[in-house]
Amino acid sequence: MRLTMLMVTLMMSIMSFAETQNIGGKVIDENGEPLSYVNVVLLSLPDSAFVQGAVTDEQGVFNIVTDKNEGLLKVSSVGYETIYIDIHEANGLTIQMKEDNKVLKEVVVKGQLPKTHVKSDAMRTNVAGTILEKAGTVSDALSKIPSLEADRDGTVKVLGRGDAEVYINGRKVRDASELARLRSDQIQHVDVVQNPGARYAASTKAVVRITLKKAQGEGISFQDNLGGIYRYGHTITNNLDVNYRTGGLDLTASLWAGRNGHNKSFQESNMYYLVESDRIDGYTKQDTKQTWKGLSPQLQVNYMVDENHSFGAFYKYDYHPDGALTSQFDTDEYENGLFTERSESKIRQDEKFKKHIFNAYYNGKLGQLGIDFNLDGLFDRTEAPGQTIEQSKNVNGAAMTRSIDSNTKSGNNFWASKLVLSYPLWKGNLSVGGEYSYNHRTDAYTYNASEAVPVTATDTEINEKSEALFMDYGHQFGKVFVQAGIRYEHLVNDYYNFGVREDEVCRDYGDWFPTAVISAPIGKVQLSLSYRRDIKRPAYSSLTSSTIYLNRYAYQSGNPYLKPTYTHSLVLNAGYKWMGVNINLSRVKNSETMSTEPFPGADNPLISLVRPINTKEDYNQLSFNPYASPVIGCWHPTWFVYALFQNYKSPSLDGSIVTLNRPYVNMGWDNTVKLPKGWRLNAGMRFNPKGDVDNFRITRAQFSADLGVQHDISLRRLGSLTLDLRCNDIFNSNVTRAIVYGVRELTVYNPVRRTFRLDLTWKFNEARSKYRGSGAGEKQKARM
Repeated sequence: MRLTMLMVTLMMSIMSFAETQNIGGKVIDENGEPLSYVNVVLLSLPDSAFVQGAVTDEQGVFNIVTDKNEGLLKVSSVGYETIYIDIHEANGLTIQMKEDNKVLKEVVVKGQLPKTHVKSDAMRTNVAGTILEKAGTVSDALSKIPSLEADRDGTVKVLGRGDAEVYINGRKVRDASELARLRSDQIQHVDVVQNPGARYAASTKAVVRITLKKAQGEGISFQDNLGGIYRYGHTITNNLDVNYRTGGLDLTASLWAGRNGHNKSFQESNMYYLVESDRIDGYTKQDTKQTWKGLSPQLQVNYMVDENHSFGAFYKYDYHPDGALTSQFDTDEYENGLFTERSESKIRQDEKFKKHIFNAYYNGKLGQLGIDFNLDGLFDRTEAPGQTIEQSKNVNGAAMTRSIDSNTKSGNNFWASKLVLSYPLWKGNLSVGGEYSYNHRTDAYTYNASEAVPVTATDTEINEKSEALFMDYGHQFGKVFVQAGIRYEHLVNDYYNFGVREDEVCRDYGDWFPTAVISAPIGKVQLSLSYRRDIKRPAYSSLTSSTIYLNRYAYQSGNPYLKPTYTHSLVLNAGYKWMGVNINLSRVKNSETMSTEPFPGADNPLISLVRPINTKEDYNQLSFNPYASPVIGCWHPTWFVYALFQNYKSPSLDGSIVTLNRPYVNMGWDNTVKLPKGWRLNAGMRFNPKGDVDNFRITRAQFSADLGVQHDISLRRLGSLTLDLRCNDIFNSNVTRAIVYGVRELTVYNPVRRTFRLDLTWKFNEARSKYRGSGAGEKQKARM
């Protein structure tokens, strides 16, 4: 009897357990941000009576355990429209709430986030729903965001911090031109992190995280962009993206091809130095033209098993079959004001390279444990043969001709892996992980000269291993967000020249890099304060021992003895509605700069060597960057000022130390005017007065003005066409004149010329990639 009762009780328990289910999901706002404290109520059918309820947590997540098989979920929050969902469709669903505009007696009450606001460790700018959607390319949109400078070539800089790493949907951007391929209307929001956390490499100065809008629809879609540039010549490029999406599978194939021929540079310089009691002046004019052709196919595959599991792979091939750099390099030498000699050099260098880039990733969750794993590879080969023919004639009429043929071959075999684990802990989030990279680099320089020159052939090999461990923890205390982290990096660098290990150049060192950030609103003002210690390791090209012949008076080389640059950075951000300011205080050690020095061991004291060196003294930098971006009807202006103060100390030609501490200021004004029928007008200005930046003293104010027009054309069933026409530096006024301080002082003058751009973009049944790979070893790859 007891056994029977026990079995009945057990069967009832099993049946009861089998009928119990978890209904869980996530609630977000229109910008994709999690919404906390949202009421989620289960209503029974058909009487709509209350059964059970839950409230979303700080991550917007809710969970209801129920034995009901029928019912409705009622999702409601003040300021948002109430949503009803059948429980059969609710589990695992991400629910997006829409703002609810209440009209009372002709008064409209609407809450709207400012375009730029503090979000955890970043300053977030909402792009969706703003005029930034119509900026053009992603690079164009980034250039209009406070604190950012972005060029069409893919370079992104954060004012006061330097070059930034860019991520799109968590994936590290490996191809700089990708920012010019993607369109600004694909962006949901952009996060600018001026002091990145411990999960980022210590050499990362800043991070820009781009989140794209959620892709809609399935099937085949494509986008084709045809671009043209004219300055001193023409550049034409075309990029075709084809996407196929079905279920959890997302397949994207791209082909870029182009010919670059608009780049040309003019530079006039005067090198002034002393040889004992004699003053030497070298007046140089250099006219350089560069052209190249290339193509770049790529393929990426992504598969989402569900919201918690996705994996994929990415492959890209870069091929430049030919590229030519031609330069006319003329120098007039004067001694104590009297002409002594003229040198005329014709320089040509051809370059071709092949590059393979690979990434595979897994991104998912096992219970509450988040996993992000990436495996990366990069393999490239570059060959650059060159020739210099120099003719010189002295004051007595004696002439000489010298020729040098050279060739440089370099290559990288690089692998990297990165694992990040995250777990909710004490109502916060703990992240731990590690990163490993290995690179085998070869660099060989050979030459053949018509007469003896102080140039050496090299055949170097670098084997470099880098290991990193990191941990950070973030916690939300009400409205206050706090995150702290620590990262340890260990690097071993073995350096060989012609197979012989050079111990004094090899490196083996480890460093700790702490990070911290705290952000909170005070009234309507949003504040964020962050700290980071970072490192900048020399590029491989700066470490080479090769010496390159420019002309009989000038040679250029790397410096295998270069040390890394260390920076302590403290950043304060404040935002109020459509205006804000960021303040950055930095302490820099072993800054890298280019130096012109007497050539070591040369018989002629007039011969100079240009090479990178480290500064001997630490220095401070303080920058202020206020900005304002209001919306005035159809007019969308942005004003900003960037002011830099420093106490950089540089050697001068007489052996003394000069302090470069004149303020440097950059002022900008950008405007977008929305016109009827899909037209937009863009205009902008930049002004830079005189000032000091590192060991450069700008001696002439700079000014530039840009103008552009855009037009969107609906092709109905054939998609849409966007025309974008621009002119940069309309008045040819962005001229650089500066003094580069050092033991041999250099005065530089760079004239410029206006640039015309035309882009035509055709979109058909557009969809966007779900690729979630974030990459590994990114800073090591950048050094290549």
